[in-house]
Amino acid sequence: MLNSEDQVNRITYEAFSKFSNALIRCRSFEEVGECLKLNLKYLFNFHVLRASYTRGSQHVHITVKANHAAICLIGKPDLLAYEKTLLAKGIPLYWKAGELPALPAVFDLPAQEQAELWGWLFKSDGRQIVVSLLAGNSKPFTRREVTFVKLVAETLESKLLELCLYRELDEKNAMILSINQHQQEIITSRTREIADKNKKLLDISILNAHDVREPLSRIMGLLSLVDHVKSPDYLKAEILPRLKTSSSDLDAALKDVIAQATNDLLDLKA
Repeated sequence: MLNSEDQVNRITYEAFSKFSNALIRCRSFEEVGECLKLNLKYLFNFHVLRASYTRGSQHVHITVKANHAAICLIGKPDLLAYEKTLLAKGIPLYWKAGELPALPAVFDLPAQEQAELWGWLFKSDGRQIVVSLLAGNSKPFTRREVTFVKLVAETLESKLLELCLYRELDEKNAMILSINQHQQEIITSRTREIADKNKKLLDISILNAHDVREPLSRIMGLLSLVDHVKSPDYLKAEILPRLKTSSSDLDAALKDVIAQATNDLLDLKA
């Protein structure tokens, strides 16, 4: 038959197993906060628990109370003063009632609680998590429960690492999508430019074919009549004036073609 302490340990380990399974199913930082709020109270006593996790440039701060859990994700560390002390010393720290460091309002407890602050630093492969909890007379924390704090910290650190990696992946996928969209915009713009340039080339071709061809055809037609005209007077009075007019029209058309082609070609090179 198990003694009372063994029974407590068995119940606590069962509670930890339930917590661990629930944490595994979490798919967001918000779900992690809710999981901590619902399950940690069955593992050890505390009024306020805070976990500050750092991985590279990602910083996650979690604050858990009996009926509230807050998650803060930022790009730079926002450690409390005592957490910085934990990082500097690298060893577990304990502050008893009357010697507590400066704490934010969320840590406030009635004076009769005789609040105590416990803190630990856990490091692994360039990652670190600072875990601290505020206990008191109505929810006393004992050294026997440190084992479960360590288990929670290790399990929580693994889950936060997973979520941070997913977050990084989402950010990179969004960046790749943005790059692809930008490239598509460039391709669309270049395609439009090519289409515009092709249209200008087509306009130049049409101009050559129509505006130049028409007076040239008249000149060629008049010249074909010269061989059949036997009267010099008719040639002088009828053919030559028309040749002159058609030549002037051809000259004007060529000037227009050259001017427009020059401008369009300059645009095409731009």
